[in-house]
Amino acid sequence: MKLNKFTVSFEQQDMHFLKKHGFFKASSMVKKHYKQHNTPFIYDTYQLANELRIFHKDVFELSKNIRKHYKLIMLRKKNGGLRYIYSPDANLKHAQLQILKNILNNIKISPYATAYVKGKNLKDNAKPHTNHKYLLKMDITDFFGSITYLQVLSTAFNRKRFPTQIGAMLSSLCCLNDVLPQGAPTSPALSNIVMKNFDDIIGAWCKKRNITYTRYCDDLTFSANSPLYNAYIKVKNMLEERGFELNEEKTKFITNSSSQRVTGLTVNEKVSIPKEYKRQLRQEVYYAIKYGLADSIVKGNKSEYINYGKPNIHSYFSHLEGKIFYVLQIEPDNTWFVKAAEKLNDRFCYEIKSTQCT
Repeated sequence: MKLNKFTVSFEQQDMHFLKKHGFFKASSMVKKHYKQHNTPFIYDTYQLANELRIFHKDVFELSKNIRKHYKLIMLRKKNGGLRYIYSPDANLKHAQLQILKNILNNIKISPYATAYVKGKNLKDNAKPHTNHKYLLKMDITDFFGSITYLQVLSTAFNRKRFPTQIGAMLSSLCCLNDVLPQGAPTSPALSNIVMKNFDDIIGAWCKKRNITYTRYCDDLTFSANSPLYNAYIKVKNMLEERGFELNEEKTKFITNSSSQRVTGLTVNEKVSIPKEYKRQLRQEVYYAIKYGLADSIVKGNKSEYINYGKPNIHSYFSHLEGKIFYVLQIEPDNTWFVKAAEKLNDRFCYEIKSTQCT
């Protein structure tokens, strides 16, 4: 369907809806919906299939057989544990990307949420916490796995936006085993939508007490010029009421007499990359520029960049380039890394002797 200021025009996928309600009532329902919501008007499964760009029969097949459309991938964590990633197949991923683009990206989230937000990055999460005496860092255990089907249904796909059947089907398409799967493209956006009420309440509570609050996915950060123990108790209780559990091992109270870091960035006086990170990267980049990428891989025993007995300079170059760009994203005026990026690119081009390099 198409909606302009005065009229609603219906298309083929709207015929079942139009036949049931008639033109005038159907038009009134559509206009009322768009007056209240930014999400698409979806009344029945035919309109849902059209919105997801899939066949009508596939709406039912996907939502009823969701488990068979995921592949489990196990990744090793730095601490030796395992991270479980559930990768959707092409058909399910296509539907989820349509849900993300057409629905989820149009639902308002809290201004305190900084992850998975277009135009925001780690620096935006860290910057509000600069020049504070006290810093509190908290982490939610198994964040995505703690967000339930019912929370998704009641916040993102509730009856205010969608009929019961459509909301249930959308929730099923985005959940696995009744929770958000880590790996689905819809999970990050849904986590922000589910957490909006929490973020807004905690944000308002903090604002009254001159406390700065931001949340980057499962990382909650608070800063102030007075102790933050009361904030810790408040947040802990509110999270538990909502079915979340704190990872107490990652709860940190830090004063400005120590290095204060927020999502990996130093915030004592200004937002910057930790000195040891830049020092190690400078050494690695300097060696690669002076002696070559291949030599750096071999003599540095970087086995992860050796394929079939040969150094993979393409992969290693991408690795170093990515780390340099990360530094420059946070510190755009860092002249050493600006020049290093150019020199590293020249060295890479020289080594592969590619006529495509300029």
